[in-house]
Amino acid sequence: MNMKQTIITILLAVVAMTGQGQVTDTLTVGMELRVQDVIGTNKFMYECETPTEEFKGLPADTASFRLYEQKDIVCILARDGNQKDVYYCAFDMNKDRDFSNDYHYYLTRKQIDDARTFTPQRYADIWIAPEIHLNGVAGHGGMVTSRLAFDEFVPMLHVHDFFVGNFDYQGKNYYVCSAYDKNEYAVTDSIPTNNDDFARKLLQNNLLREVQFPIIHDSLIIRLLDMDFSRQQCRISVTPLTDATLPTIPYEGFRAPAISAKDIKGKALSLGNGYTLLDFWGTWCKPCIAIIPELVDIHKHYPALNLVSIAVEGSMKELPKLKKLTKELNMDWTHVYQLGSDTASISSSFNISAFPTTIIIDPAGRIVYRGSGSNSTDKLKAKLEEIFPDNK
Repeated sequence: MNMKQTIITILLAVVAMTGQGQVTDTLTVGMELRVQDVIGTNKFMYECETPTEEFKGLPADTASFRLYEQKDIVCILARDGNQKDVYYCAFDMNKDRDFSNDYHYYLTRKQIDDARTFTPQRYADIWIAPEIHLNGVAGHGGMVTSRLAFDEFVPMLHVHDFFVGNFDYQGKNYYVCSAYDKNEYAVTDSIPTNNDDFARKLLQNNLLREVQFPIIHDSLIIRLLDMDFSRQQCRISVTPLTDATLPTIPYEGFRAPAISAKDIKGKALSLGNGYTLLDFWGTWCKPCIAIIPELVDIHKHYPALNLVSIAVEGSMKELPKLKKLTKELNMDWTHVYQLGSDTASISSSFNISAFPTTIIIDPAGRIVYRGSGSNSTDKLKAKLEEIFPDNK
């Protein structure tokens, strides 16, 4: 599908920033819907209010399944009566209240990771797939907990779609993508023709940004001001990047938020004058604990790197467990202990929603790297090799 370029209006506004006049351009960009099967929105599914008697294709044992719904989509999560320790999930795709003629997704506890990458199906104008998590276990977006879990499984609805448009600024063409049900967006120089390739590009290069935060691209600060899906257009602002215009934002390329805290020994936290690696984790997070040996190696290999681990916990009762783990796992660097419910915590300031998350801050106070998940350690190491070439 060819993307036609549409720039409906350009408004110029002069914004006073740190005592200097700074030109900010506001652009209205035409958008087109493109549907694919990687990017999406995860939504908890709630208990179905329709009586089970009105559905067909259900197991005879009412204790062996549970019905959920979200966005008028009804889902069944059930034990498979023919295979031990096997479960299945199905959507009532044709709204006939009969699950016997719908596609069944199968899963087990051992294959729970595969239950988060199911192939989607088209439902009206969107593509959907179930995403199954284990209750109380850390996932790529943090810990998933629900009182509606069935046999410790928590089903979520994964909705897949995005809008994309292009605009010209100072003689160069750019693309803006609004994804994740308007909650995230990206700016890029080009997009592959294939939708799935485009989605992978966004994910692998960490291009997606939550809508409340700007993006730095080509020495420009770009903000998504609003997205009007009914008119298929969005408004963005573009400001040249200077020391005066650089805002404090907890993402790569921006000034890092100020940090004020005490470590577990009661000492005031100091980041020093060099590079600092922040490691956001939790004693409850198995993926976080899995990468600790790699952090130990990083700490030994880069003595000039200031390593600080910030444990985000649900209760102060976990502090003894934290101290025990840090000793057992040879985590002989600075540690901070904070509650996840604390809105003034470091994790809140840095907008941490996934664990583990690692962030590198340079001596000037700018964030030069941010990565999430246990599979991001290779990118972290590559960044450290770039920063400390003499330590290779």
